[in-house]
Amino acid sequence: MNRSESTFDPAMQLADARARRDSLVQSLLAMNGGNPDLYAAMGRNEGYDSLLCALRREQAAIEALSRNRDSDAEK
Repeated sequence: MNRSESTFDPAMQLADARARRDSLVQSLLAMNGGNPDLYAAMGRNEGYDSLLCALRREQAAIEALSRNRDSDAEK
């Protein structure tokens, strides 16, 4: 399956979003010394805050994709 075909596969989109979220979490953990409270280092630098914003976007995408998948499964 090529990239354009996988773009329309909701399961693949969800898996990709989760992988991006996990990568962002790992980056944030590394930047804040392993503190599990990712918001503890908020405001220290612009790069960290940008990663937090990206994490929130990915989480919102995951929630939307999950809702869509659940509603499709109910049909």
